[in-house]
Amino acid sequence: MRKSASIILLLILLFNMVGYRAWFYYAEQKADMAMEGRLDKAQYNENELVTLSIPLRNPYQLEQKSFERVNGEISFEGKIFKYVKRRITDGNLVILCIPDNHKMILKNAKSAFGNLANDITNNPNKNSSHNTQKNFNGSDYEAHLYKFNIPLAVSTQTIQNGSLIPSLLDNHMTAPGKPPEFRA
Repeated sequence: MRKSASIILLLILLFNMVGYRAWFYYAEQKADMAMEGRLDKAQYNENELVTLSIPLRNPYQLEQKSFERVNGEISFEGKIFKYVKRRITDGNLVILCIPDNHKMILKNAKSAFGNLANDITNNPNKNSSHNTQKNFNGSDYEAHLYKFNIPLAVSTQTIQNGSLIPSLLDNHMTAPGKPPEFRA
């Protein structure tokens, strides 16, 4: 009975450490394949497409009359967009993208589950009795400035052009002894 309970608890610990990441990675890959399949079959709403125009600095760029299908994604302001089509016209690369809402939901769920599993809160004002982690933000840091005054052993015996020039004393610390001789 104890052995099976300890095995179950170890499996739960392993899932909390790496299992949920592997599961979310698998779910994201499956969502990517499903979205790419829908885009390849042109099963999307044309009204949802977002246009990105990137200027190209190539003087001998060939113009394209029609769009071609392209794969890829871009993340902009926390949103994930999948590339649908592209073409080069008037010295610009024009890319049509569609928002990937399913992948955004999966990424947010992965982040939220990771924060809950590791007892990380996003609200620093929320005080919990079991959370002993100290949140270090700008107000928690106190800068201390320490000044040390180290007097130097100086003799001002040299006079040059009518002014005193300080010079350090030769030996103000004693050496413990001679270094060992080096023999090659």
